[in-house]
Amino acid sequence: MSIILKRPLIALAAAALMAASATPVLAQQLLAPDAMVAGYSQSFMLAKFSQWWLSYPAATSPVLDPTGAHSALGDQGQYFFLPGSLDGTPLVRNVTVRSDQTLFLDLMVVTVWPDANETEADLRAIGNNVLGHINSMSITVDGAPALLPAGYTSLAQFRQSSSLFPLSVTPDNLGGWPPGVYPAISDGYMFAMEGLSPGTHQIRWTFDSSPTGPFAGQWTNLQDITYNVSSVPEPSTWLSLAPGLLVLGSLKLRRHGQAR
Repeated sequence: MSIILKRPLIALAAAALMAASATPVLAQQLLAPDAMVAGYSQSFMLAKFSQWWLSYPAATSPVLDPTGAHSALGDQGQYFFLPGSLDGTPLVRNVTVRSDQTLFLDLMVVTVWPDANETEADLRAIGNNVLGHINSMSITVDGAPALLPAGYTSLAQFRQSSSLFPLSVTPDNLGGWPPGVYPAISDGYMFAMEGLSPGTHQIRWTFDSSPTGPFAGQWTNLQDITYNVSSVPEPSTWLSLAPGLLVLGSLKLRRHGQAR
């Protein structure tokens, strides 16, 4: 009896998911840099993002993760962090998100805190030089360039900088930095993207910049990150489908009982 009951429910659930996924997929829209997300400005989100990824040790660090095994750590409720990496090695990660979550893409966010007596102006100058000269950057969703909001013509217009904020560096941090709480700033390119329609998607971004000032010629900032994304319906969608699934399952069970 249980097998007969489960089969129609599984089939109905699959059909419901296919119906939700059948909605035409529109080109994905980036949110304007001044758009609020979960009640926060995106410049404030730079600080939240920096504190988030720096709070994990190397073993579970989302920025060191080569496959997406720790990608669930990016789930922050109303929004989801999709981090880049600490080097230019191309990476492909798998991740599951909800269709109602705003996604934050970390193309290149520089976090700077003092190791001597640097002032806030010094920290901002360091961040600016580390980011340096932008050579190229791109964001594609399912192979198509992400759409820019009205009034924007280039991804370069999305650069933001946080206010000075207290950065907590934990004792088991992945860089082996002295633990403590430091005044810090975050500067760079993190893009907010509207939620993906239910189904499977691929997000890829690339970034290439050359540091300037005292860091000129020492390294190149490179990113080539691909996320294979499974977007699942928000809980309210399944709740709206649940009564119908239960009724149809009950009818199937009743018919089986009559046949016996």
